[in-house]
Amino acid sequence: MALCHRLKVGLVAAAAAAGVLAGAGLADAAPMHSPGAPHGGHSTSRDVGVPGEVDSSAAAIAPDGTRINGVTAVPFGGHRTREGATPDSVRSLSVQGALQVDILARGARLRAWVPNGTVLGLAYPGQTAWGGCQIPGSDGWVWGWLSVKTAAGWRSGWMRHDLWSVSELTHPGVAAGVNDLPWC
Repeated sequence: MALCHRLKVGLVAAAAAAGVLAGAGLADAAPMHSPGAPHGGHSTSRDVGVPGEVDSSAAAIAPDGTRINGVTAVPFGGHRTREGATPDSVRSLSVQGALQVDILARGARLRAWVPNGTVLGLAYPGQTAWGGCQIPGSDGWVWGWLSVKTAAGWRSGWMRHDLWSVSELTHPGVAAGVNDLPWC
């Protein structure tokens, strides 16, 4: 009887460890269009990092599940920022429906997936960045699909909403007063 109980406990512990080690992904995002969980249940520390933790070889997982590897010549790797965006050219493909965003923290982590994906890069105030859409994460934070201009090219990934905001500048085709990204 005691052996059977230990075996059950061991199996439960192994399953829990496998779930943690297997990592998360977009599957950890809350269902589309659902409100994010209240911010009281998650960490209040900022998701900022240092250059040594960046894995520039990892792929970002776009909102549609597409893998975007490394830096690209255009924002979002040339993929649509959200469903329904129909571009006229590669440039418009990248920013169709996107809004310019301001990075609010030094070393803001750009992640491969929500909420704890590989750190693909770090962003800093003053860098050019575009936001395509946003999703509520299972961690209670809203996450934005962003593309940030680096010296090597555009790097796309997910960034927690407390680290960026939509720029107050107006853009062609964008109504004045837009203050947030659409839902993915």
